[in-house]
Amino acid sequence: MARLNIYGNIILTFEYEPYKDIYWTKLSENIIEKYGEGVFEENSIVESILLDSFQFLVNEFRSLIQEENTYSFFSYVFFLHEQSLKFLVKTRDGYPFGAVNEDDFSLYRRILKLTLEQGCDIDLSWGYFPTGKQILDFDEKIQRLYYLGQWIYTYADIIAYQKMIDNANLVDFDAEHQIGAAWQKHYGKVYDELFPQLKSDYSNSVYDESAVVDLKNAINTCFSIDYDLAVGLIFQIKEQFSKLEWQTIEPNVLPINLAYNCNIDNPIAETFYNGLSLSRLNKLSLEEAILKPYSTKRYMYRPILIYKIDNVDRALVGEGKVAESLYVLANNAISWNTIPEDWTANKCMVKFMSKKGNEHDKILEDDVEQVLLKHGFKYCRNIKSFKRPNTHNLNIDNQLAGEIDFIIINEESRKIFVVDSKYNKARYEAVGYRTDYTNFIKSYERQLKRKIDWVSGNKEILQEHIKIMYNVADYEITEYDVEGLFFINTPTFYMFNGEYKAIPKNKIEVYLIGDYTLPVIEYQNHKGEKVQVQHPYFK
Repeated sequence: MARLNIYGNIILTFEYEPYKDIYWTKLSENIIEKYGEGVFEENSIVESILLDSFQFLVNEFRSLIQEENTYSFFSYVFFLHEQSLKFLVKTRDGYPFGAVNEDDFSLYRRILKLTLEQGCDIDLSWGYFPTGKQILDFDEKIQRLYYLGQWIYTYADIIAYQKMIDNANLVDFDAEHQIGAAWQKHYGKVYDELFPQLKSDYSNSVYDESAVVDLKNAINTCFSIDYDLAVGLIFQIKEQFSKLEWQTIEPNVLPINLAYNCNIDNPIAETFYNGLSLSRLNKLSLEEAILKPYSTKRYMYRPILIYKIDNVDRALVGEGKVAESLYVLANNAISWNTIPEDWTANKCMVKFMSKKGNEHDKILEDDVEQVLLKHGFKYCRNIKSFKRPNTHNLNIDNQLAGEIDFIIINEESRKIFVVDSKYNKARYEAVGYRTDYTNFIKSYERQLKRKIDWVSGNKEILQEHIKIMYNVADYEITEYDVEGLFFINTPTFYMFNGEYKAIPKNKIEVYLIGDYTLPVIEYQNHKGEKVQVQHPYFK
């Protein structure tokens, strides 16, 4: 382990070997005792072993945290998390990561958050901010938590893939009787080829540039407060006791002061702060926190941690965390019809959430429309009815098909694209991908098929509509092929394994003009034969 000081910020880095002999050997022995030692390929048995492994790792993680009964450990973890935020801001301003591995750093921050959340469950005594040997002891414990946390998240993702793909993985043991999991069939080759390409898809997604400002304005209006004042009060009150980052305050003083300063009723002020608070009353269990990473009952969204110290509620709040939580609430919750549950009692905030939710598809669709105009495609957008000569319009916003986001005609390739746009939430792990995948398989595919079938059976009606909309007398598309597509904002696993192609924002233009096709993956099977795998890849 190394303790790095980069740009004035303390960052811990990690090593793994010392903990493999402790935890991986114990896990392997646990699984062998229950299932025996061998190669397991059958889907249900593999899933059962993976789930037991996940639970074993979670239990070990939880036991380490529950050993702590003073505020000292959690104040130190809080300090490290605030340091990580300051470092992260500097990297976003152009500073290099230097000796810090970017992927490891992201996981490090997740595990610090996870640890701080679970501290809410423990009845703590005060203790002291650690110095000397105690810091070294805490660093060693954080090393253990990192090791376990890495494997908890890894196994959560393996399980998610196992649930999305039939017989995705096998479980086996090496010569030292250590458990391992590996892809079956061609899946490992496909994963290694395709998933590194997602980086550019993430970096080119569209987002709501006014999201943070809009959220602050809505909070000001709906709660009749000044957001900056409400946040500033936290740190003004902290400074009355000390300037230490880990200084706590009594949470009940916040709504009292806000109500006084903004001339509002105390329950309104309480609702505001409750929506930003995480305590033992509303936090997720450790298992839920891993498997529901986008729940608003997470420290990511709620920057006010409520700890029970000497049987008194104390609020722990960091300036960096408040800014981070506002950003993620605005950009990864509100636009998907999600706000902190406490705020749903405020009808004005619910209305704002609904408004943003209705608007977010338009962000992606506006970008798509610019591509269509640039290349001169004939198209229909958000079409609910078709114009017909000498008669009434034909309404399809019903059981016939439903509103169609785009119908795009490529005259060169003689194709009609029937498109549903999905401004999907950015997700970076298989647990999140599985949520998307379920939505696509159980809902979106069925909806798109209905639209494809209607257009395929009614090309003449579409043809007449295009003639009227574009004022052309002679136009023939009845022999064109019809292809259903999803346009998506950010990449997700469904891209690789869905019935229909899902094209991320940065590839929409090249796909429509025919300059991009989904890759064909070549691999060597167990017989030594070269086999080509095409979309869908994990079948």
